[in-house]
Amino acid sequence: MADPVLRLRQICLLARDLEWTSTVLCAAFDAPVVFRDPRMAAGGNLTNTHIRLGDSFLETVCPTDRAWERSTTQTRLLERNGDCGYMAIVQVPDVSVASRSMSAQGAGIGIVSGDWNVCPGAPGSGLAGVEAGRYVLGEPLPKAPGTVSGVNVQFHPRDFGTLAEIQENWPGQSDFPNNKGAYFPAGNTWQNGVDARPHGGVTTGFAAVEIAARDADPVEVCERWMRGLGAGSAIDPARPATLKLAAGQTMRFVEPESDGRTGVVGVDLWAVPGVALKFASIDVCGVTWRLVEPAA
Repeated sequence: MADPVLRLRQICLLARDLEWTSTVLCAAFDAPVVFRDPRMAAGGNLTNTHIRLGDSFLETVCPTDRAWERSTTQTRLLERNGDCGYMAIVQVPDVSVASRSMSAQGAGIGIVSGDWNVCPGAPGSGLAGVEAGRYVLGEPLPKAPGTVSGVNVQFHPRDFGTLAEIQENWPGQSDFPNNKGAYFPAGNTWQNGVDARPHGGVTTGFAAVEIAARDADPVEVCERWMRGLGAGSAIDPARPATLKLAAGQTMRFVEPESDGRTGVVGVDLWAVPGVALKFASIDVCGVTWRLVEPAA
């Protein structure tokens, strides 16, 4: 069985128009923007929004004028693909173990980016006093009483079909559904709205992500994720390019589409139980979104 912590926790999109895209997504999924990362904006190249879907998150990032002037990785990707799926983020039980195993997969390119965050307080208390630094491969997540902490580590799309990220956060990342533990990418106040509105009227969160890898066999990419994540993930015997995570979630790996799209090309969303489906599938930001019935 998959470790219950091993979940698809976040999807990231890349768009030219942050406000328009975020507004469309909020309306389509009946979900609010809960965080805009001031540290990302202060970096000068990207701005973002985080939309809460149950206890998971949909991020959209957008290059600034400065980024377009500098021709960054994100602007070049937008010029090639248009608005598109950008990253799949999986929560892991132990980042010190998973960072090493993920970095050894494929060509072994290793870490693209990684940061640690530690903040005094508790889940929901905000980010006042947060400290951050560059993550070193194999380091454990710091866990001290009276603090919240998190680590994010990213790996090259050449090895994983899309920009891949693993996350470990503390405390409280195992309490699903309606998790109110720490999750740094979405800030540290989103937890305060979970009791009043656990989810919107369309979806409770992610059921699956579909990834089209450029110049790589889908089965091999699936195996790389499995070897990298470990922790009880398993390949579906009937579908060798499908990886099973916890709580019925899956990651599907496919050939590039006829239009050449690669990376995150599809996302399945759990429909709200007992509510008529608001749509079967829609296309937003270069991604096909499908509503599926909740796992038994």
